[in-house]
Amino acid sequence: MANTEITQETRKLIKEKPKVLRQKDFTIVISVFSVALFILGWELVSKKEWIDPLFVSSPSEIFQAAVVMVQEPAFWSNMGVSGYEFAIGFVFAVLIGIPIGVLSGWNKIFNAIVNPFISGLYVTPKVALLPVIVIALGIGVESKMLIVFLMAFFPIVLNAQKAMQTLDQNLIKAARTFTASEFQVFKTIALPSTVPFLLAGIRLGIGQGLIGVVVGELFASSAGIGFQLTIDGQNLQTARMFVGIFVITITGLILSGLVGLLEKHFSSWRPQKD
Repeated sequence: MANTEITQETRKLIKEKPKVLRQKDFTIVISVFSVALFILGWELVSKKEWIDPLFVSSPSEIFQAAVVMVQEPAFWSNMGVSGYEFAIGFVFAVLIGIPIGVLSGWNKIFNAIVNPFISGLYVTPKVALLPVIVIALGIGVESKMLIVFLMAFFPIVLNAQKAMQTLDQNLIKAARTFTASEFQVFKTIALPSTVPFLLAGIRLGIGQGLIGVVVGELFASSAGIGFQLTIDGQNLQTARMFVGIFVITITGLILSGLVGLLEKHFSSWRPQKD
């Protein structure tokens, strides 16, 4: 009887799996088609000059500009500067934001100490701090690292806080019933439960950090993708500007996609949507 039930369940899974794969393939096709249609429409609008080419270049011209730019040492040098600024600032945002968020969400006293500062700085426009940051640190990489840190820190710390505040209290009560210490509850229940939320915060922080590095370089810098955008804009080289924009966009998509895969892996215990 048990073998029959197992066989029936296996057959059911085998029948359902192709259906799920077909649905995923269908959504991928739709996504690819929508992007291709958008690019074709963009090319048509640009070629017909329905929009001034000075403002919006065509995809074909952007591609030609990209082919030229990737052969320029200055392009890779600017990429390296921006990547370095982003990496250092973002790593510090993760290393500092996660512990502060987790501890403030777990400990009420610690939360009472740090929450006024987190709340106040969160609603403060980070761009407004740029003049002060540049005056203090100059136009070198340090000022951009700090603005990346500030932009990425708050999504990470706030998600960590929320993760700790939405723990399953029944699990915690059950653990304490079996005389588990606070540290054991924290290590075995609280931390594992926060992983999907932490990854979601990191994913949000990536986008904010990329905004921070570009805005910082646009404001005051001597190198980086934002600096390259400024130079191209002053020279009215629209196609080259779009290359820089797409580099930032593709970088964000790749990094967010990698974190999204981890997020999906750690969220596999959640019920799947039909």
